[in-house]
Amino acid sequence: MAKPKIVKKAKKEPKAPRAILLYIFLIPMFLSTILSLFSSNYIQFVVKLIGFFLLLASIKLIDKGLEVEFNYNKASFIEAPKVKYKLLGYILLSISIAFIGFMATKLGVVNVIFASILGGIGAYLYYGKDPSEDKIPKDTSINYQKLIKDINEAQEKLDYIDKEKEKIEDYELKQAVDSAALQAHKILDNIKEDPKDIQVARKFMVVYLDGIKDVITQYNSIDKKVLDKSYRDRLIELLLDASNRFEKELERLKSNEIFDLDVQIDALKEQLKH
Repeated sequence: MAKPKIVKKAKKEPKAPRAILLYIFLIPMFLSTILSLFSSNYIQFVVKLIGFFLLLASIKLIDKGLEVEFNYNKASFIEAPKVKYKLLGYILLSISIAFIGFMATKLGVVNVIFASILGGIGAYLYYGKDPSEDKIPKDTSINYQKLIKDINEAQEKLDYIDKEKEKIEDYELKQAVDSAALQAHKILDNIKEDPKDIQVARKFMVVYLDGIKDVITQYNSIDKKVLDKSYRDRLIELLLDASNRFEKELERLKSNEIFDLDVQIDALKEQLKH
C-alpha cells in the first residue's frame, strides 16, 4: 500500500504575551526564600514561601488575562470576558506585596500599604484593563449569541483533539490528525470572517470535529500491541482524505456554494460510522 501524502503543518500563529517583567521580580523573592531555609530561619522560610506563591498566583492571573485579551483582539466578534483575570491579578498582587511587607520585612505600616497600592496600580498601568465591551456587529439577520456559543464549543473540541493528539506516538498518524485539525481551524476562521455561512458550517463543525474526536479517542483506547496495521493505515487514509476533501469544499463554502458541502458532510459522516 502506498503511503498517503502528509500535508505540511501550517506556520505557528503568534502567541499571547506574558507578564515577563513580573516573573523577573520573582527571582529575588525566590532567592530570599531559599536563603531563609539555609539560615535555618524556618518561620521566615514558611512566610516567604507563602508570599512567593501568592505572588506567583497573581502573575498567573495576569498572564491568563493577557491571553484572554489576545484572543479577544484577534476575534472579529466576541463577547467581553465575564471573568476579569487581570483585575483579579492586580488585586492579588497588592495583597501579596502587603503580606510580604508585613510578615517578612521591617517596613512600617504606611510604607507597606503604599508599596502594595503602588504595585497594583503600576501593574494596571503597564498591562492595562480587561476588555469590557462585546464585539458584536449590529446585524439582526444573524444570531451572534448562538454563533459565539457554537464557535466556543467547536474550539473546545479542537482543544480536546490537540490534547489527545499528544498521546499518539505514531508520527504519520499524528501528522494526519494535524492536517485534519488545520482544516477545522480554517473553517472556524472562515465563519468568523463570514458569519452568513453558519447554517451549513454549524453542521460541518459538529460532524467533522465529532468525527475526528471519535477517531482519535477510539485509537488511543486500543492496545497498540494488538493493533492491526491495516486498521492504522485506514485511519491515516480516512483523516487525510477528509482533510483534503474539506480543504476543497472550504473554497466552495467561501464562494457560498453550499449544496456540495452539505453532501460531502453526509458522505464523511457515513465513512466515520465504519
